[in-house]
Amino acid sequence: MKNNNFPSLNALRVFETVARLGSFKAAAAELAVTQSAISRQITTLEEQLGIRLIQRDNRVHALTPAGDALAPDLSKVFRQVERLVKRTMRNGDQARRTLTLGISSELLRWWLGPLLAEFNQLYPHLELQCVQAPEYLSRQNEGPLTHELIHGELDALITFSAPAQKAISNWKLANSQLLLMRPVGAPLATADNLADFKYVAVNTNKDWDRWTKEYHAKIAPEQVQLVNNTSMAVELGQFTNRLLLLPDFYARAATDSGLQEVPGFRLASKHGLHISVRRESQREMAIVALVNWLQHVIKQQR
Repeated sequence: MKNNNFPSLNALRVFETVARLGSFKAAAAELAVTQSAISRQITTLEEQLGIRLIQRDNRVHALTPAGDALAPDLSKVFRQVERLVKRTMRNGDQARRTLTLGISSELLRWWLGPLLAEFNQLYPHLELQCVQAPEYLSRQNEGPLTHELIHGELDALITFSAPAQKAISNWKLANSQLLLMRPVGAPLATADNLADFKYVAVNTNKDWDRWTKEYHAKIAPEQVQLVNNTSMAVELGQFTNRLLLLPDFYARAATDSGLQEVPGFRLASKHGLHISVRRESQREMAIVALVNWLQHVIKQQR
């Protein structure tokens, strides 16, 4: 088919809408035109293609085999065009670029949040839209998070540990250390009395087991409460006078919350802090700017 005989894109759009909604009336309502206009566009398209796409018998509008074969792929094409147009409008040279960043409430509140004013000043054309994500990557949440990155639901993800799939690019922002913290009113722990305290720790990849092994702490299972996130660990530590393990990223915020580090009990965590993006977007200017800024921030803090 020569280019000058290519069927009308508007007619193709009308056919896709009719096929998707199953009626001329519904298509007319969605496209804000009359049913007769819908009918004319379908007739024009069929004449241009030289095939019947919709069987119109006794007011029943059913797809012919040719129409049934064309409709699904046509819907995919128009969805892609729609996404492309929206992306182009969003990413124009002078337009603001919004990056959807998956980050836990702990990392946002106690680490990244206070730094965002600097980011906004450096990159006024970029806007970070933060959405809740797990603090730690695990076998249970890695699949859904990877899916969100690959399909563009997230532009970037910040977690302790990183996805391993080839479709994802990761940067380690920093290693992390576990700190033993205590509420101000709690007695000071030493190597000789660790078994006398109650504890709370985040239940991730056996960090608690590694810590007790490192310091030869023979602590009964009933003396430790394992929780799912750092916020809960901090609150339980404060309200129940327990000692707790925290990543050093939270040290300043923990001190502001009335916790103190117990000296002499640091341990390197296996969970470095990472930022992850889908591989095809790793060279996008907005992504590069975000990663470079985070690396600079971490370098200043360490």
